[in-house]
Amino acid sequence: MNSIDISVVTATYNERENISLLVKELNRIFDENNIKGEVIVVDDSSPDGTSDIVLELKKTYPRTVLNKRAGKLGVSSAYRDGIKLARGEVIALMDADFSQPPAILPQLYTITAENKIGWGSRYVKKVKFDSDIPHLIGTKLLNKWISLWLRTNINDHTLGYFAIKRKHLDEIVAYAKSKGINPFDKILYGLPVAAVAKKLGIGIVEVEAPYEKRKFGEAKIGFFDGIRIVSKDMLYTVLLFFKLK
Repeated sequence: MNSIDISVVTATYNERENISLLVKELNRIFDENNIKGEVIVVDDSSPDGTSDIVLELKKTYPRTVLNKRAGKLGVSSAYRDGIKLARGEVIALMDADFSQPPAILPQLYTITAENKIGWGSRYVKKVKFDSDIPHLIGTKLLNKWISLWLRTNINDHTLGYFAIKRKHLDEIVAYAKSKGINPFDKILYGLPVAAVAKKLGIGIVEVEAPYEKRKFGEAKIGFFDGIRIVSKDMLYTVLLFFKLK
């Protein structure tokens, strides 16, 4: 029997303050909910010493795993590499900056017991979305575009915070690759995961995930980068549509 219930994978670059708080908070959540969990941190050689903090945390929280990579290789590939190290029956992907609420992790985890994906969403009811206007507009526009083309029956394809059984993630990645799609070669990894899950009949249950601005550090995606990413993701959506037909 697998000794780890859930592996939480997070990607870091200059997250010294946040990662300390996150590892402590996740372990508190594990303990309070009787979940045997591990935290996998993939750090792209942060110059602020994020990896050193993770190694210190490991002394108190032994089920903390550090993958320090050679340079700034990107968020999506960081999740891909972290998943390879995961030992849990369930894998959760989340940001390290507290923009995605750790408090809903037990709910996401519970949904996986129903052989569904627990999916964090900023568009369930009136969920708090604390962000700048361009981010709000761009995210809303992109999600409407994705829903129009892919009909996934979910509202938020771009948050990237979800929990999924490893066997389901393996099925999704294998099917995607058979269609010439690598879910973790783009920042918007949640989009192909959701699209292929629908194709395979793996249900997704959205959970309210209030979005908070980061407390420490700087946003990894600037305004003009955001415009470029949204434009590329709109084109990527159309590509997925034709590849998955």
